[in-house]
Amino acid sequence: MDRSRSPPSSMAAVQRLPLPPAASPQLSRGNPGTSRDAPAPICRYWKSGHCSRKPCRFLHGDPAAPAARKKRNNTWVNTSSQIASPSPTTTNAAVPSVPPPTTKRRAEQAQQVPPPTKRHAEQDEQAPPPPKRGCRAQDQQEEPGGSSGAWCAGDDIRGVARLEGHANAITGVAVPEGSGTLYSGSLDGTVRAWDCGTGRCVHVASAHEGEVGRLIAMGPWVLVGVRGAVKALHTGSGKELQLRLPAGAQITTLLAEDDERLFAGAEDGAIYIWRLDREHQRFDEVAALAGHEGHAFASLAQGKGALYSGSVDGGIKVWDLETRRCIFSFAGHVSRITALLCWDRFLLSSSDDGTVKVWRSKPGHGDDDLELEVHYTHKEEGQRVVSMDGTHDANKKPVLLVACGDGVIRVYDLPSFKRSGQIPCDGEVTAMSLRTPGVVFTGDESGEVRVAKWAPAGGSSS
Repeated sequence: MDRSRSPPSSMAAVQRLPLPPAASPQLSRGNPGTSRDAPAPICRYWKSGHCSRKPCRFLHGDPAAPAARKKRNNTWVNTSSQIASPSPTTTNAAVPSVPPPTTKRRAEQAQQVPPPTKRHAEQDEQAPPPPKRGCRAQDQQEEPGGSSGAWCAGDDIRGVARLEGHANAITGVAVPEGSGTLYSGSLDGTVRAWDCGTGRCVHVASAHEGEVGRLIAMGPWVLVGVRGAVKALHTGSGKELQLRLPAGAQITTLLAEDDERLFAGAEDGAIYIWRLDREHQRFDEVAALAGHEGHAFASLAQGKGALYSGSVDGGIKVWDLETRRCIFSFAGHVSRITALLCWDRFLLSSSDDGTVKVWRSKPGHGDDDLELEVHYTHKEEGQRVVSMDGTHDANKKPVLLVACGDGVIRVYDLPSFKRSGQIPCDGEVTAMSLRTPGVVFTGDESGEVRVAKWAPAGGSSS
C-alpha cells in the first residue's frame, strides 16, 4: 500500500519513531558539559544493573530535579503563530474573564500597550466603537437571519466575536499570560488592545518603524516584530525593551514555544535567538543562525530538542538547539512553506502548493538516522494552504485547522483527516492563535479579528 496517499487509520498503529530523529553521537545531546537546557540522561543499563562501561557518558544516579518549566496544555507544539500559555483562570472561559471595565482599569490597560507615544490620546479618541458582540460567550446575541455564531459551521464550534478596527492585514493575535487583554498587530502599523470581557478596543499604539511584521506573547510579555527590532512589553510590570536587529532587518516570523527562548526569523534568511532572564526581566542575545541563503523565513517550529525552519523556496532545515548547527535539510514542498507543526512523533508542513505533508523517520533506519520521509499527503484541491495549526476540540480529540486562500479555515479530525467543521473569515487568513484552551483567534487580510469557541456536541458554549 502506498502509505503516502492514504491516511493512517490510527496514529497509534503507525511505527512511532521520534521527530526530530535522535541526534548522532557527535552532537552530544544531553551531555551536561554542553547543554544548558536539560540534565544528562540516566544510563538505562545502569538502571537494570548491567552497565559495564568505564567511564560511562550517561548518569549512574538520579539527576538533580530540573527547574520547573511550564508545559503546554496539549501535545501540539507550535506553529510560529502560537502564543504563550494562558493563566489557569482562562481554561474554562472563551477568553480570560475580567471584571467590567472601569475608568481606572482602562487607564491601567492604556499603560500596558507598546510603544508609548505622544499620539496615544488622539488615537484612543479615534478608536472605533465596540463590535456588536463582545468576547464573552454570555455576550452573544442573535444575528439577523440566523443564530449566534452562525458564521462557524460544525457541531462543536461556534463564533463568539468579530472585532473590527485595523485598516490592514492582521499579523498576530495574542493573550499574554495572566492578562485580561487581547493584543493584535497589523500591517497598518498599529497594535490594538481589546478588553476580553467586553470586546471593546481600549487602546491603540503606533509602531513608528512602519508595519508590524509579527506579534506574539511569551508568558506575560507581548513581543512585536518591526523593521530592525523586536519590541517587548511586560504586561505585569510595564517594563519595555527593544531587542535590536541589523539595520533594515524585517521580522517575518516569531516563535516562543518553551517560554525560555525567543526565535525571530527575518526576510534575509537569518534566525535570531534570545534567552529570557526572568529574574532580571530581560532578553539575552544568544546567537544568529544563517542557512537559507537569503530566502525569507516563512515559519518556525520547535520540538524534541530541535528547531525547524521553513522558507519561501520550499526548503526545510533542522537545527540542533545545543550546537546551533543545521543537522539536516530537505526540499519539503515545491513552493513557499506556510507553516510547520510538531505533533507527537510527526512533523507537519503546509505550503502554497496546496498540500499538508506529514513527515516521519524512515522505518528500520534507527533513531540516529536523520532522513525523513512523507508519511501522508493531504491535498486541498484548487486552494493554497496559507496557514495551519493544531489543538484539541471540546471532546479532547486532536484536530488540525487548515486555512486556505479562499478565507475559510477547514477543521480536520486526526488522524483520519475527516473534515468536521469550518471557520469562514473576511478574507485570507493572516494570523491564527490557539494557545487559549478552547478558543480560536484568527486575523485576516481585511483587518478583522474573529473569536470562535469549542463547545461539546449538544452542550452550551457559555
